[in-house]
Amino acid sequence: MRNNYSRIWSLLLLLVTSIATNAQSVSGKIVDEMNQPLPGVSILVKGTTTGTSTDFDGIYNLTGIQAGDVLLEFSFLGYATTTRSVTVKPGENLTLNLEMDPQSTDLDEVVVVGYGVQRKRELTSSVVKLGGKELNDMPTPSFETAIQGKAPGVQVITGSGLAGSGSLVRIRGVASISAGGDPLYVVDGIPITQDYFLKGNSGAMNNNPLATLNPNDIESVEILKDAAATGIYGSRGSNGVILITTKRGKKSGLHFSYNARIGTSQPTALPEMLNTQEYLQMYEEAWVNDGNVGTPVLPGGVSWEDAQNTNTDWVDLTTNTGFKQNHDFSVAKGAEKYNVYAGLSYNDNESFLVGNRYRRMSARLNGDVQLSNDLQLSISTSVVQGINDRVDAAWSGGLGAAMSTALPIYPVYDSEGDYFIGGTNPVRVQELKKWRNTEFRSINNVALTYMPTDKIILRGSGSYDFMRINEDIYEPQELINSDHAGVAKRIPTQVNNYNGSLTGQYLMSQNTLHNWDFLVGTEAQRSYSRSGYAEVIDATDAFWEDNRMRDTINILYNDPSNEFTFVSFFGRVNYNLAGKYFAQVNFRADGSSKFGPNNRFGFFPAVSLGWIMTEEDWLRDNKVVSFLKLKTGYGLTGNAAIPPNQWRANNVQNINGYNGSSYYYPTIIENPNLRWESSYTFDAAVEFGLYDDRIHGELGYYYKDTRDVFLQVQVPQASGFANLWDNVGGIYNTGIEFNVTTRNLVGAFKWTTDFNIARNYNEITSIGGYSEDAVSGGTNDTRTVVGEPVGTNYLVRFSHVDKETGAPVYLDINGNETYTWDPADRVVVGNVLPAAIGGITNSFSYKNWDLSMLFVFTIGGNIYDSSSKRQLSMVTDWNMTRHVYDRWQQPGDEARYPRATLDPANHGSTTPWINTDLWLHDASYMRLRNITVGYAIPTETVRRWGLQNLRFSFLATNILTFTKFPGMDPEIARDFENPTDRNMSPNITYLTPPQEKSFILGIEVQF
Repeated sequence: MRNNYSRIWSLLLLLVTSIATNAQSVSGKIVDEMNQPLPGVSILVKGTTTGTSTDFDGIYNLTGIQAGDVLLEFSFLGYATTTRSVTVKPGENLTLNLEMDPQSTDLDEVVVVGYGVQRKRELTSSVVKLGGKELNDMPTPSFETAIQGKAPGVQVITGSGLAGSGSLVRIRGVASISAGGDPLYVVDGIPITQDYFLKGNSGAMNNNPLATLNPNDIESVEILKDAAATGIYGSRGSNGVILITTKRGKKSGLHFSYNARIGTSQPTALPEMLNTQEYLQMYEEAWVNDGNVGTPVLPGGVSWEDAQNTNTDWVDLTTNTGFKQNHDFSVAKGAEKYNVYAGLSYNDNESFLVGNRYRRMSARLNGDVQLSNDLQLSISTSVVQGINDRVDAAWSGGLGAAMSTALPIYPVYDSEGDYFIGGTNPVRVQELKKWRNTEFRSINNVALTYMPTDKIILRGSGSYDFMRINEDIYEPQELINSDHAGVAKRIPTQVNNYNGSLTGQYLMSQNTLHNWDFLVGTEAQRSYSRSGYAEVIDATDAFWEDNRMRDTINILYNDPSNEFTFVSFFGRVNYNLAGKYFAQVNFRADGSSKFGPNNRFGFFPAVSLGWIMTEEDWLRDNKVVSFLKLKTGYGLTGNAAIPPNQWRANNVQNINGYNGSSYYYPTIIENPNLRWESSYTFDAAVEFGLYDDRIHGELGYYYKDTRDVFLQVQVPQASGFANLWDNVGGIYNTGIEFNVTTRNLVGAFKWTTDFNIARNYNEITSIGGYSEDAVSGGTNDTRTVVGEPVGTNYLVRFSHVDKETGAPVYLDINGNETYTWDPADRVVVGNVLPAAIGGITNSFSYKNWDLSMLFVFTIGGNIYDSSSKRQLSMVTDWNMTRHVYDRWQQPGDEARYPRATLDPANHGSTTPWINTDLWLHDASYMRLRNITVGYAIPTETVRRWGLQNLRFSFLATNILTFTKFPGMDPEIARDFENPTDRNMSPNITYLTPPQEKSFILGIEVQF
């Protein structure tokens, strides 16, 4: 027995000795560059699975360390990974405090992804991040314009020169025909309302739902491009996702910031229209060519003598130099238990179109409060009012009228001093008509984050996106020639968008060889909109001017049936093996009221892999290749961007029937099988860094096979319906993207170049047996043709002008010459989409000076100038451009345009204006989009003034354009009738105002 006790005591002594020799530990506090605690920093003993992380106070205690020399690795998102070598003696408890430095390379950068964040080096998907500085380096009518030329594979066609106009954004091509083709916009986790057709295209302008977002409030924008990135958004991810993260307070004390810009706006170009002498010469020439004699009869009832005494420059009267100003003030405060950001902004953007002005007043409040050690409350709220003083444009009037029916022979005033009313008079309209859109918008979010342990994160959020637009029009008696004093109209539109989500995240073995990140969640959305109409006859002013009228009117709202709901369940698993092998799996199930009962739910999985090759021993110390990563992914995403209730037969129209009676009939054929568009996407890319990342970039390939594409097709009237929504189309997109950043010079003088270029091929693979004419876009000049891109120009070919007669010669469908224009001879011509798009930015800095230049370019593709067929063809009540001088006048002339005539029969047609490829032009261009010169007052000087930073800048936009396009502007985003038109006719212009050219002075103060 005594021997047994002896053995037991020996074993206990051995155990105690063993424990004593392993009782070593390292503890301390981790802070950031502003000496604020950093919670969640990972500490790992290199070469082992021993690790821990800091608490909310930045405190850590790493135990179980073997005695001897150990290498500790400290890592945290957004900060450079740091290593420290320490020698730990047996039984010693060592203290090691550390201040971490902000990220030193792009690979350490934190990237926002759906419902979370990731380090860029760990991404297995295709994501582009743009910081707030890149979005505020130039004045733009809306934030998305600043993306242009900075993200490979993202095509941004900037809106027209109208103040507050929107842009056309396409990520990796267009994958839809009748549904919306724009990316999903998510602000601070909220899928926001983004309907471009809430107000139709009144006045040749679509609603811009992004105009009320203040670019200065944006911290970063992440563009999700492939299924691995967008799959977490399931049914709404096939067109890409743009995540917008607004600013929050940081743990760096109290900071104030004020930015101001002031400048001018001018058109990039103006049309050269014929003056009176030139127009009369053209008209008389056409009159004689048609065999007429005597004095020509002019449009508008104007006599030849009066016309000769009038020469009105309508372009000059409808344009001027606009004034621009922008003011942003913000305050940010960060502390251990809370942070707050508050911003106020005023933007006043007067365009070069007389009377056109957009003003935006906005306020934002973001904050986070640590309610306890494991519970955090976060809020984000914004209140914005946008006031758009509207003018008629393009086909609606204004400058568009100056380029068309406002002839130089028309005076502004008649002999009595009254406005001339015999023909188009845009000055009369712009001076008498009052037109304003007033938009109020508030985007709000509140979230609770609960962390019972450092490995479990539970988050619940609720959001409300509210939008109200009042369109007010007042037309006085003099304008409408009425017996009444005037007519005031108000068309209100209101949208309520609710969203709620719950997510749970579990980080398993985060600091070991195997690291897992599990995310599950559910989300629900309900959106409801309605519009109304009110009209007051005998009004003396507009609604916004007359408080009594505004308070007494009765607005009649339509049937509130424009409502849809989403219910979603999703999950994501990220796996990291040894910091060099990565895998991700996404899954989402979406149910929506937009679809028929037979296909209410859709399922969208995605998987992606990544391998950092430079973490392998055989490449780790390579002197040339500093970083090399392969990644690939495949997944399914969807598109649900169609109006609500399109599967039902409840859209009705009232018509007059027999004997004056009226009745209602459904306009849409019911389709209970209507379902999501589905895009099967493959993506593969290589990320590289050379010479210690002096050169780094990415080369990628993708294909996207979209099936069940929505078509809204016209059906025969004999069916008793107007149209049908059906999933019958197919679209294929494939392309290559390349971007590279080079630090050409480092040191006192720095020079960095960012270059990107992308090529996308687009093809319709099916339209379900429908004909090419089932769906059309533009001004009836694009079609859906199998084997061709979405929105193919489908036109009669123009051959040449007959040298002897001056008559136009066309080609029939077989390529034979003919003098008759026949729509049956239409064929596919030109290229709607460009061959390549891209941008190049050069940034220079020396001491306190900085200079940046952004060039954007488009290679290939065509523009169809639909207005030139009226400006350069027959002589009518439209004015013409000076390009018409290249016309046939006598036998033997080699001319581009046919002889002048007043009779369409002389051009082989029964109508005066016909579509041919004569009006199709090369769309290639390169534009100096932005140039910025800045000077920062030296730090030691501004500190004496009690400031942190003071910088002055000069900015200029659109000052140089290189193109062969004969029109005003090769970059167009005209007004669109509907989503189908928006998808099919991005290459068509029709009296569209050009872009603006601006010169801006700026000041930035931080204190």
